[in-house]
Amino acid sequence: MKKVLSIGVSLACLYIAFQQVDLNQIFSALSNTHLSYVIAALIITNITFFIRSLRWKTLLNSPKSLTLKHYLSTTHIGYFINNILPFRAGDIFRAKLLSNHDKSIKLSYLIGSLVGEKIIDLWVIGLFSVILILLGYTNLLGVQFIVTVIAISFLSSLIIFGRHSLSSRLLVTFPSLTNFVSGYKLVSENKVRLWSWSMLLWISFVAYVTLSLKAIGIVLTLEQALGLTIISSIVSSFPIAPAAIGTYHLAVIYCLHNLYGINIELAQTGAIVMHSIFLLYSIVVGYIYLLSENLNIGSIVNDDKN
Repeated sequence: MKKVLSIGVSLACLYIAFQQVDLNQIFSALSNTHLSYVIAALIITNITFFIRSLRWKTLLNSPKSLTLKHYLSTTHIGYFINNILPFRAGDIFRAKLLSNHDKSIKLSYLIGSLVGEKIIDLWVIGLFSVILILLGYTNLLGVQFIVTVIAISFLSSLIIFGRHSLSSRLLVTFPSLTNFVSGYKLVSENKVRLWSWSMLLWISFVAYVTLSLKAIGIVLTLEQALGLTIISSIVSSFPIAPAAIGTYHLAVIYCLHNLYGINIELAQTGAIVMHSIFLLYSIVVGYIYLLSENLNIGSIVNDDKN
């Protein structure tokens, strides 16, 4: 049932995003794509996975038995699985695969650390959004989005810099969540290094957006690229559609066309290119890592059903 719902959401978003489409103009834009920018965007994508893995390693401060190679492998496989299963199932598999490499680390602890990662990203999104707002670029995000972002920034800041009074109360009621809570509380440790990796990661995201769109002739200002990065990242993080198909496209098209005034066909082409480059990298490289772990898609899908 959940897969049917996920596919339904994707199809609905794709219909809304591409109901007004001139295929000839889209094919024309795609045929004129500059390959050099696509290659550069693929390289940046590789860098983002490397930084993600380093940040997770820093967050866990794990035993020496877990090397950077383990983090790279599980991160790539996790994103590969997100492309074939709904509701970001790859995030759970990412934790399960890493726990297989060191049985002393509880799965719930690793899942908690991934929640910590999301909290850090929410804080960075909030920080960048507030900066854009203070600089007067409210038209890059929209008023309703601004209000949401301010709330996100406030809540994530409480989690990162607070004293975890909420989690302490939660443990009194649900002591079985000890490992999970310990995992997400890691975000309060190593703040400087985690902040540094996170800033580099988000700078890489902005570079990816800029290069991907330059491939089809869309040139954004730094502020516009940052605004699009924020909106597309939040939407793609929703655990609904597999590979964020449809939801991601709709968000990018809305931002480029409705907020930035780029014509609809070019905006639609931009959404296709941005999504396809990342999808190509995460599927090809993720599958290579999947084979290196002696895993197969069938076992993963069956595990998800269980």
